[in-house]
Amino acid sequence: MPYTDQERDEIERSALEAAHLQQSFTPNRKNIERYLNPPADAAFALEYAFHLLGDIRGRKVLDYGCGSGADAVLLAARGASVIGVDISPDLIEIARKRASTYGFAIEFKAASAYDLGLPGNSVDLVFSHAILHHLDLPAARREVQRVLKPGGALIILEPVRDSDFVARVRRRIPFRRAFVSQHEAPLKAGQLDVFCAGMDCEARRRFRLPLLALAQLFGPGLGRPAQRLDRLLLQTFPSLAFYATNEVRKLRMPPAPTASDRSVVRE
Repeated sequence: MPYTDQERDEIERSALEAAHLQQSFTPNRKNIERYLNPPADAAFALEYAFHLLGDIRGRKVLDYGCGSGADAVLLAARGASVIGVDISPDLIEIARKRASTYGFAIEFKAASAYDLGLPGNSVDLVFSHAILHHLDLPAARREVQRVLKPGGALIILEPVRDSDFVARVRRRIPFRRAFVSQHEAPLKAGQLDVFCAGMDCEARRRFRLPLLALAQLFGPGLGRPAQRLDRLLLQTFPSLAFYATNEVRKLRMPPAPTASDRSVVRE
């Protein structure tokens, strides 16, 4: 399937990101330990997402939009059989080097998020970290649900902006991530709901009130205290979740129909 104009733009942007990472990547085994068994009340969105994995030893896990392989390595450290797919050949090359540095055997391939080149019903779990907001959601949904086994799980972590006020304020904060695509935009809860239709939601939690972006302006040392305050505020005042800017969900595909189910359908 030919790439879209948006996908070709993403490949070009990712080449710049890969060139930067080639100069800056250094292994950090302590970072792996952080994600081996994070608690249920983790203050960091990615830690919580890894908490939701449960026991994935021996499971086939797809890192959907794996980028440079950082999450794929963490998934492999948890004992999963990992395949990482990304549209960028340059980032895939770095992912292979990263996995080799840590000593993990991970399969990586460059492919479209809409045409993964994997058999249907072939993976136990899909891990999707900050990729959906780059994509056409209906097309991504079809492909993710195609490769997931019946009863398989999907974990997503995405930037969200439900509050127009927060979106306006955020644009005025002089903090920008490098290598941002012109096509990406944070999602609204309703968009995620549409993407997740047909799956059962087992867990859902919001993170990152705008105060975290402000804290980053005053120095990296404020990051962890601000994250803990973020968790406390969202636990104490659940209504503040509307203003949070990250969301983690765990979804479950319906189980395969049983013989009795098929009998009912025939009748």
